[in-house]
Amino acid sequence: MKNKKLVLLISIIILSLVAVGCGGGKTKNEVLTPEQAAVMEGDPLKNLITKEKEWLNQMDKVRDEIKNAYTDWEQGKITREQFNERLNGPKEIVKGVFKDYDLHMEVNPFPEELKRQELYKDGLVNGKELRKFVNNFIFMAQDGIMDAETKTIKYLTDEQVKDVYQNFMVEKYDEYKQKLETALEKEVK
Repeated sequence: MKNKKLVLLISIIILSLVAVGCGGGKTKNEVLTPEQAAVMEGDPLKNLITKEKEWLNQMDKVRDEIKNAYTDWEQGKITREQFNERLNGPKEIVKGVFKDYDLHMEVNPFPEELKRQELYKDGLVNGKELRKFVNNFIFMAQDGIMDAETKTIKYLTDEQVKDVYQNFMVEKYDEYKQKLETALEKEVK
C-alpha cells in the first residue's frame, strides 16, 4: 500500500513536470524599461494623436472628479480642507499624464516640420495647455498664487478659488478641449 502511494506520487510529480515543462522552456520573459515600452513605431503625428486621445480621456475623468469635489464644497457638503484633500487624487493623475507626455516626446522624436503644421500648432498643442490649466487650478486651490510684491505664496480665499475654478476648469478647459478635439477628429494621411 505504501509503495503504491509512493509510485502514484512520483508519477504525479513526473506528469506535472512534463506538463509544465521542466527544461527552462524556449520562451523568454523580457521586462521592458518605461522608455522601451513608450516607443511607438510609425508616423509621429498619428502616434501623438493616439496618445492625446488617451490623455484627454484621463483629463476628462480628472475634470469630473474635480467638478464633483467642487460641487460638494460649493453646496456645503464638505469643507475647504476636505475639498483640497479630494484634489490630491486628481493631482497625482495629472502628474502621471505629464510624465507620460514627457516620456513619449523624449523617446518618440517629433520633427520640427510637424510642429509647424496647422494640425499641431492650432490643435494638438492644446492638449498640453489643457493639462497645464488643470494642474494650475489644483495648485492654486491647494497652495495659492505668487504675490508679486512679497514674492511669497498667497493662499486664495474661497471666492478667489471659485473664480479660478470658473476660469480654468470651465471656460479654459472647454475652450482648449474643443480645439484639441477638432484636431483629433482630423484624418492624418
